[in-house]
Amino acid sequence: MAGGNWGKVLKVNLIDGRSEEITIEERLYRDFLGGSGLAAKLFFDNKGWEVDPLSPENPFMIMLGPLSGLVLPGVSRLSICARSPLTKIWGESCMGGHFAPQLKGTGYDGIIVTGASEKPVYLMVTEKGAEIRDASHLWGKDTYETEDILKKEAGSKLAQVICIGPAGENLVKYACVMNDKGSTSGRGGMGAVMGSKKLKAVVALGKLKPPVADEEGLKQIRKRLNEAIKYSLVAESLRSFGSNVHMTYGMAIGDVPVKNWREAMWDDGPEKLGGTAVAKTILQKNRSCYGCSVGCKRITRVESGPFAASLGPGPEYEAAVSLGTLQRMSNLEANNKANELCDRYGMDVISTGSTIAYATEAYESGILTDNETGGIKLGWNQPETLIDLIKKIAFREGVGDILAEGTRAISERYGGKEFAIHVKGLECPMHDPRALWGMALTYATSIRGACHCSDTNLYADMGLLDHKDMGLKRSWPFKTEGKAIQTIAGQTKCVLANSALICEFMLASICGGMQEMVDMLNPVTGFDYTIEELTKVGERIWYIKRALGNLCGATREDDRVPRRILEPHIEGDTSNLTTILYPMNMTMGPTGRLLAKIGSEKLMNVVRKVENKFLFPNLYKVMKTTGKLFGLSGNKKRKVPFDKMIEEYYRLRDIDDKGRPSRERLESLGLGDVADTLFSGPLA
Repeated sequence: MAGGNWGKVLKVNLIDGRSEEITIEERLYRDFLGGSGLAAKLFFDNKGWEVDPLSPENPFMIMLGPLSGLVLPGVSRLSICARSPLTKIWGESCMGGHFAPQLKGTGYDGIIVTGASEKPVYLMVTEKGAEIRDASHLWGKDTYETEDILKKEAGSKLAQVICIGPAGENLVKYACVMNDKGSTSGRGGMGAVMGSKKLKAVVALGKLKPPVADEEGLKQIRKRLNEAIKYSLVAESLRSFGSNVHMTYGMAIGDVPVKNWREAMWDDGPEKLGGTAVAKTILQKNRSCYGCSVGCKRITRVESGPFAASLGPGPEYEAAVSLGTLQRMSNLEANNKANELCDRYGMDVISTGSTIAYATEAYESGILTDNETGGIKLGWNQPETLIDLIKKIAFREGVGDILAEGTRAISERYGGKEFAIHVKGLECPMHDPRALWGMALTYATSIRGACHCSDTNLYADMGLLDHKDMGLKRSWPFKTEGKAIQTIAGQTKCVLANSALICEFMLASICGGMQEMVDMLNPVTGFDYTIEELTKVGERIWYIKRALGNLCGATREDDRVPRRILEPHIEGDTSNLTTILYPMNMTMGPTGRLLAKIGSEKLMNVVRKVENKFLFPNLYKVMKTTGKLFGLSGNKKRKVPFDKMIEEYYRLRDIDDKGRPSRERLESLGLGDVADTLFSGPLA
């Protein structure tokens, strides 16, 4: 068996309580790696597209990769996959934290849960298998409470828990799965799938160490990665300010959505909600996922007041925007509380904030009335209302029962589709295609719906990485040329990362690409991948996932991005700053490599001081002033040329007029059985 894997997955049926070990052939690991790649193959083999997302037959898969559980930066991850109750198509969501190493230690590469229990249960998974235990005493408790109780019941501080909160129990369509009080498998409603099965939690406790093909090779790549992270400017910014460091930069280039994507460049965002504001006020300490030297997580606390919050995970970028600027609300303590409640109740912050922003605009437009809201007066910058709505959604109380269905479902029922910002039913993440044109293709062609983690366009369009390792030239932010092939290359890398389960922040920190993934995988698996071979693995995984979307009913018509985020902002100034900052960002990777080569701790400490004390705290003001001086602000006429980019993408991907990959392309990747099914299925 290939190193890094056990060669078996645990399958548990909640109807009869039986469990069995499913043997995984070595060729499947080589062809699909693990994580969401292997899950997609198993989902296809079991015809998962034929079942309703909330039916007992929908397989709920917790999958590890070959690197999961190793002491390497950025590999403490797992994938949770099932047919999504929010989008009705293939759903997957990654999670960091500390659960993956414990699950790997039980001797399994994943768990597949089928059926549904009549009463609440949880799984206790050890090296002996899975035990189904009663969870009636946990039903109704939030994720923090559940985790504390189950760790005590496990009798070991090493035990790790993934669980759902009230949102998952009440089948909120964008309920998420939580671990470690802040590590989130957020997108697509995987928590609702758990809730439909009455599965409150999974506890893992194991001490086994997976085999590794080349221990010395693993030791060397660990040393290289940690050294690169040590001198990385990107890693330093993440360590100091979390992912919310982007608020400052993003607002200046017009990348941060404001007021349900109506407005650009709102000063209060970075000044009151950004990562530097958090660091100055409510930040208590940093935290990292298992084995990672980046340390990007925020631990915050608000001692008193209407938005008092206990010591726990603070808002990262997506929460700061979706529960902040998207509501045109700049109260940091309220934003922190809203994030805490989403974590406790188990709800995706992106979908939660997006749905509330849509509802606010729908209320202002008269589409939703007091009859639907129960008399709640929705409006912008209403922190108390924001907190109230989050609670109502989690428990499906009053208007919360409507909002729990997500923006697509509500807009189809009541209207306002033009400002329901989603793709394929999945609400768009907080990055604006009008600032970074590649994001339009990212959202349109992501397998699971609007997703910023399905390719590397976010980083490529900012200039932080390129695809020279795949023989491609850069595509500049406001150019259509090269965007389609850039997207395809980025999708290949991300689908590999989500199957090997490597954190995108870690890869971005080291400007990592194909060579780094090859160097991480080969000493573990022993497969001796070349870049060309691994690229083909990524292509194979992407195409089987695209076919799964087709089998679930997705067509070309679903590869559309809302017009609002392709056309000029309704309010506020946009910016051309990306154009001049792009070349500057290109230097971050080489600068980090130069610092690592010099190896001077004193020099790096000077760089850290400049970054943390002077650069980032003042970056937004400096950039905004620069924009005015050089006439780069105030351009309201830019429109994203989406149609040109998507047609080029279809041509390169060999996608037909129904949105399917060609039979020839599938067969060339060894997916003949997928082609046979696809071309005799619902889209035939």
